[in-house]
Amino acid sequence: MRKESQSLLRCVSFCTASSYNLIGLNQFFRRKNYFARLSRDVLYVSNVRRPGDIFFFNHGCFVCWGFKKGQEQRLLEYVKGFSTSPVAQIEVDDFGYRYGEEIAIDTHERFKIDIITLDSDDPQVKLAISYGLAQSAKLESFEEAIQQAIKKNIHLPEEMAIHGIISLNRRAIFKRIGEIFIARSSINLSSEFLDVPEFFWRNPNLEPFYVMAKKFLDIPNRVMALNQKLDVLQELLHILNSQVQHRHSSLLESIIILLIVVEILISLFQFHVW
Repeated sequence: MRKESQSLLRCVSFCTASSYNLIGLNQFFRRKNYFARLSRDVLYVSNVRRPGDIFFFNHGCFVCWGFKKGQEQRLLEYVKGFSTSPVAQIEVDDFGYRYGEEIAIDTHERFKIDIITLDSDDPQVKLAISYGLAQSAKLESFEEAIQQAIKKNIHLPEEMAIHGIISLNRRAIFKRIGEIFIARSSINLSSEFLDVPEFFWRNPNLEPFYVMAKKFLDIPNRVMALNQKLDVLQELLHILNSQVQHRHSSLLESIIILLIVVEILISLFQFHVW
């Protein structure tokens, strides 16, 4: 068993940014004498001098096959210069892979590691699986962002229930509204990356490997759970907007009352003088 674990090759997926400049990355690796092939949404990179494949996806994730940890760290440094809106926390998923008679993904019961079995070194098959791995990494980034937004604001409904108001001032409330809106909109704008990639429209024979990865990583159920959390954020956004409107209405009422009082005082003064 120990020998089997040591013989596994590394397959690691990373989510580091909102998006990558694939054209720039393509030129960068070509200058370093790597083989690079760019398509609409993915850049494939390999080094003819050593084994290993890298797939960079335009939604800010990449998957590398057959690299050591030190090489992966260098790749993380390389992508920084071609990244848009780097994430606060890099998401990393580790897998082991090996070669066998048929393609499969399962979990090693003893070593608790997810193992991908390939029947060949075909980069197209690796790409099909990588689409699923990259989507999972992207989803983890979304899940983390939403969880942090909920954690930061979940006490507000309880605060309103106990005290009748939110202790935040108007500026702080607007700031929270902006943060929640950005968190929701970033996911809505990026949700297309969780759909079936166009690559499989042209290569339907490879789609089963992508579907296999999606099912193993439980992506459909995680997307449903994410949508439920987005609904929670929408409710929090509604609460904060209601609080702002209530404070604005209260301010207008106070101004009106003050004007009425001033008018009464002026009338009394005029009556007294008369």
